[in-house]
Amino acid sequence: MVELVVTAEQAKLLADAIESVEIVDAQGNRLGFFARRFSGHEVSIAAGRAASGDAGRSTGEVLERLQAQAINDALHGDMAS
Repeated sequence: MVELVVTAEQAKLLADAIESVEIVDAQGNRLGFFARRFSGHEVSIAAGRAASGDAGRSTGEVLERLQAQAINDALHGDMAS
């Protein structure tokens, strides 16, 4: 296996990522993706949800909520920032 050593700044960006990170070279050519491993705590939460029998939310419900939130943010400003 090839090992790539990253700077401390790059390591922090990767460690703090909440989604996949696209890796590119200096010319912008895609080299691949980095997907961090789930922590034991995250796996435990997911396993608990899966075992709960709750059907969760449909894609339509999630999209509806995201759209409503985007409209709210546009009207009132994003209060999180």
